[in-house]
Amino acid sequence: MRENFKLPEGFTLIEMIVYVAIVAVLVLVIAAFAVWAIQIGSKTRINYELADNARRAMEKMVYEIKNSKTIYTPVSIFETSPGQLSLEQATTSIPGETATFVDFFKCGNALCEKKEGQTPQALTNERVKLTSLKFFQLLNSTTTPSVQISLKLEPAASSTRPEYAGSLELINTVTLRSY
Repeated sequence: MRENFKLPEGFTLIEMIVYVAIVAVLVLVIAAFAVWAIQIGSKTRINYELADNARRAMEKMVYEIKNSKTIYTPVSIFETSPGQLSLEQATTSIPGETATFVDFFKCGNALCEKKEGQTPQALTNERVKLTSLKFFQLLNSTTTPSVQISLKLEPAASSTRPEYAGSLELINTVTLRSY
């Protein structure tokens, strides 16, 4: 005759320890992934902010340089940071005037543009700071000069954490159009 052998119901201590260890490992892996994802997101956001500000500022300067007659050298500061670029442009919008001036310079932590008779306008926002701005006047074999722009931006909020640090430097060369 065979006896019915019945196993005890419930978990043993060893099974419980194994289950808790597996859950703990899974929680740690998920938490580490979440921290990594947040850091990558922060770095991506900072890099996007730097690139967007640098691109917009550079496009504005390139546009104004291409639409200028000459570089106004008495006011321009070349080959040092922070530099200044002053451009002379033709105008028909001001009665009795044939020329107007546009200046690019560092004001506070921003890159600013000042058109004649207007207040300076920041081309970069408060989330980035301009750390270097240099202009180089290049004289070509033609009579039309060129300007090389070197622009470096960093995040405005200083941090010792690497995911919040970074910088972006753009260099561009633009030739004035002849009128």
